Amino acid sequence: MAMRALSFLEALDAISLILLFWYMILFEIPRYAIGTVIVATTRVWRRAKPPIKTNLTLSVVLAGHNEAKSLRACVEAVAEQTILAEIGGIEVIAVDDGSTDRMSEVARQLRDEGKIDEVLRLEQRGGKSAAVNLGLSVCTGDVVVISDIDTTFDRDALAELLGYFADPRVGAVSGNLGVRNASASLIARHQAIEYAIGLSLGRCISDSLGTLTIVSGAFGAFRRAAVEQVGRQDVEVGEDADLTMKLRRAGWRIRFAPEAHALTDVPETVSAYIAQRLRWDRGLITIWLRKFRGALDPRQSTFRLIDVVAFVDVIGFQVLLALAFPVYLVWLYYYFGGFAGTIIGATVLGYVVLNLLSFAAAAATGTQTPFRLVIYLPLYTILQVSLLRVIRIIAIAQELIFRTSYRDPYVPARVMSQVEIV
Repeated sequence: MAMRALSFLEALDAISLILLFWYMILFEIPRYAIGTVIVATTRVWRRAKPPIKTNLTLSVVLAGHNEAKSLRACVEAVAEQTILAEIGGIEVIAVDDGSTDRMSEVARQLRDEGKIDEVLRLEQRGGKSAAVNLGLSVCTGDVVVISDIDTTFDRDALAELLGYFADPRVGAVSGNLGVRNASASLIARHQAIEYAIGLSLGRCISDSLGTLTIVSGAFGAFRRAAVEQVGRQDVEVGEDADLTMKLRRAGWRIRFAPEAHALTDVPETVSAYIAQRLRWDRGLITIWLRKFRGALDPRQSTFRLIDVVAFVDVIGFQVLLALAFPVYLVWLYYYFGGFAGTIIGATVLGYVVLNLLSFAAAAATGTQTPFRLVIYLPLYTILQVSLLRVIRIIAIAQELIFRTSYRDPYVPARVMSQVEIV
């Protein structure tokens, strides 16, 4: 059977191969190729690092729920930042979002040790947006770093972020996240590769094009005046993407700092991973097709062509690409029957090669993913082609039909019930 399949493929001319592998040639190869060219170009013509503007003050808001075990490590990572020698001090605000563990007690101990400036607490869990907004209401820094508490930073990470704010047009800067617990399970190793290719490399490409649409809530810096201008964070399941888009629509530049390294924990089980990705992917509909679809309307005063490009990038490569794949599979089985499996196998092999090139390109952007994980690229590829696309299709359907994000436990029901559904 394998020999017959190989003979069949060898007998095809260029036009026939294009018609047979139209999905990969039309959608995937251009996407990978564009990314590789952009990364190679930016590395050759890379500009000098932006200088640190030392007259800017810095605050860090650490908001979380039941983070007693992680809080000390995160706060001590802030205390070790090299930027302290330049600016003299970093204001640290800890917000306990209705925790039932010892988080408030640990935070007060750290305050007594002089490592936290203020400890705030919501008696009832209000969700990430409520906790962050409470922290923003009391912080005084010109630039505010918002971070998950299970995130820790390289010693020069905050210095790298702060340097970008020398440009007064910059409203937010995304840090470069890596996976700390990659050795915990196969699904964690998969995510380590995913963070390298999808986040580090992907955001490097988006930054080069000016189309970056998300500053991760796990590690990002914001000009406080810009955040106040747009009304801080809204109650959303994808509150980080929502805030980023509000800043973009207000005319602020969004940047990515590949040298600003931080590590975070990722889900270690398949069920937790699926739950997280369903939540993230529902945001594609909630944020883009509902809340910010006006980005395509030239009649609006905030209309910008670059936002249209960003919109097409997100919807085209993340929504339409996922929806087109099952159409391709049905087409294959309709015309080729059992031989379709061989074609799919060849396609997966092609993906492995493309992902290998992307993994190498990600290394050039400063990814923290150990190169030894390259042996897991076949696993990563299979999960991306199968599981991840199924999850995304389910999430899109759930959100379009049932508006599932408005019932997600990520935001307490009593809080979400007060949100106007768009």
